[in-house]
Amino acid sequence: MKARIAIGIGVSLIFVYFAFREVNFQEMLATIQNAKYQWLLPAIAAMLTSHWLRAKRWQYLIEPIKQTKVHPLFSALMIGYAANNIFPLRLGEFLRAYALAKSQNISKTSSFATVVVDRLLDILSLLLVLAITVFLYPLPENIKRGAYVISAGTVGVIVFIVLLMEKTDATLAFLSKILPGKIYEVVQKIARSFLQGFMVFKKSEHYLMVLLLSLGVWLLYAVVVYISFFIFNLDIKYGLDIYSALVVLVVISIGLMIPSSPGFVGTYHAFCIWSLGLFGVAKSDAGSFAVISHAMNTIPFTIVGLLYFWHENLHFSDAVSEKEAVEHGSNNDSEMDPEKLSGAS
Repeated sequence: MKARIAIGIGVSLIFVYFAFREVNFQEMLATIQNAKYQWLLPAIAAMLTSHWLRAKRWQYLIEPIKQTKVHPLFSALMIGYAANNIFPLRLGEFLRAYALAKSQNISKTSSFATVVVDRLLDILSLLLVLAITVFLYPLPENIKRGAYVISAGTVGVIVFIVLLMEKTDATLAFLSKILPGKIYEVVQKIARSFLQGFMVFKKSEHYLMVLLLSLGVWLLYAVVVYISFFIFNLDIKYGLDIYSALVVLVVISIGLMIPSSPGFVGTYHAFCIWSLGLFGVAKSDAGSFAVISHAMNTIPFTIVGLLYFWHENLHFSDAVSEKEAVEHGSNNDSEMDPEKLSGAS
């Protein structure tokens, strides 16, 4: 665990170096001082709305297990965001599942399974937004090639999930033939642990609403980026529009897939600056935008998440325990049973 934390911090430091090595800090500081911070409020409001839509989408995923109001889902979601911004190893995902399970008195395994599905939907949504962006904007060939690789990998994961849901034993038997023994044991453990979450997705009767909410979340993300352009007059100085915001959003999202330190320090800034560079934005302006937009996306929601964290009387050790339980394939809940997924509250 310590090694993984050290690697994450190392990755962040490397990206911080490459992000800011050519930035004129005096110019960047002057840009930050002269920014129009009144635009932070509508940007934060749009981001908060996107989080509410995400909680609403989660409500549909949790419905086969228990009918839940949006607010406890929103609370758990914000706790997860805050934890991911403070703690290493994406522990926020585990604390988010634990917070919901505790507040709603449901299985921790089932709660975590819906978090897995929620993240899967994020990948699918990003893939769709990426395809739209590549179609609308002539991206450089190296970014297009990266997009193709990500798309192919995502399609492969989706195919594997479908086969796992429909032909569980046959799929695992096939993997046992092509994978080395130790690797197969790890894959089998992960697959069976996450199978319950995939079954929740399979049983969902709200595909259209889930799709619309997913697109709504990403559209609001793009709106947040677009509004943030106004803070530094990037819309006027460089002609950046909503399509530019989509490109910046997609490139940053790809960068955030790289394991790093808590809060995506370094990776966020580097990919933000690089994406703005596609439109000829000066390094000092891009660096200013990266620093302020990152702060805007982390500080307010970390505070909100910590308030919920305190209100729910949770502890950091809860997330660590849940993570270890998942990684070792153990849990205090009873064994995964598909029938439990259709149980009423």
